[in-house]
Amino acid sequence: MKKNLPLRIVYVLLIPVLLMVIFSVASTGFGLSSFYIVLSQAMIPLVMALGVSFTFVVGIFEMSVGSQVILSAIVGGILSRYLGFPGLIIGSVGTGLLLGCAMGAVYKFLKIPTMVISLGMMMLFEVIAQMLTKGSGYVSVDGMISQFGTTPNNFIIAIIAGVLFFIIYHKTKFGHGIRALGMNDVVAVNLGLSNNRLKFVTYVWGGMFYGIAGALNICYAGSVTAKMDLGSLSMMFPPIISVLIALQLKNILNNFPFTILIGAFSITILSSGLIAVGLPATMQDFITGVFMLVVMIISTNSEKIGIFFRQKKLVRRL
Repeated sequence: MKKNLPLRIVYVLLIPVLLMVIFSVASTGFGLSSFYIVLSQAMIPLVMALGVSFTFVVGIFEMSVGSQVILSAIVGGILSRYLGFPGLIIGSVGTGLLLGCAMGAVYKFLKIPTMVISLGMMMLFEVIAQMLTKGSGYVSVDGMISQFGTTPNNFIIAIIAGVLFFIIYHKTKFGHGIRALGMNDVVAVNLGLSNNRLKFVTYVWGGMFYGIAGALNICYAGSVTAKMDLGSLSMMFPPIISVLIALQLKNILNNFPFTILIGAFSITILSSGLIAVGLPATMQDFITGVFMLVVMIISTNSEKIGIFFRQKKLVRRL
């Protein structure tokens, strides 16, 4: 396996490389010179995807991702006016953890389906974010603090988040528990694992990463705007697509944080490339939707696809 490591890394890198080549040919304004900018833009969906990964592994489809990121960013931005950068981190990450606890508590004690929880809490978080901005719907940070969202600082924060994710997911009892729960929840519960407790902690860890993403978001743009009427819903798609890609690539290279990075980088290349080509917003949404459907079809039917190719290989040998 170690001898095949370079080859497996090449396979994992095929998606972003092919996307870069396609858009470099399609647009003169997109090429190798765009690599660094696109990679920098991928850091926010990357950190969001780290949080989504926890819930995705245990079978929770989380739609409130965007509202949690925005609310965390708004609270962090407000506290940064009084406490500077520490206020931003305390406000954003602390809010993310509190929101995760709230989501987990609703699931654990009220026994509401996760889809209903995410939709209802998303609407609630959007209203709270709007109220905190005192109706303006807008919070900004000063130039000194916004520097933490630009390169190379955002790379450093994303690397710290990735290392933290790796430790939690691969090296802790919780990480082993959610992987067991994701593979077969009935067997996992029969072995003594607590479904409710693990999913509660899953929401909490996810909230922490959404808080980090919130801090990166407001620093990168210099401001954040509250969304209403499910306006934050669209923010969930890049991290979800990133995780779907990562789960498939994980079968090739068993390094989840790295494959999540490749997934986030790929979807960011797609978004930036479509803009560079000059397609209208409707066509951008259409192509992104098709891309997501293709990824989900492959992800859902990966086992059948694998069996099909193994059968074809066996027939050729005969």
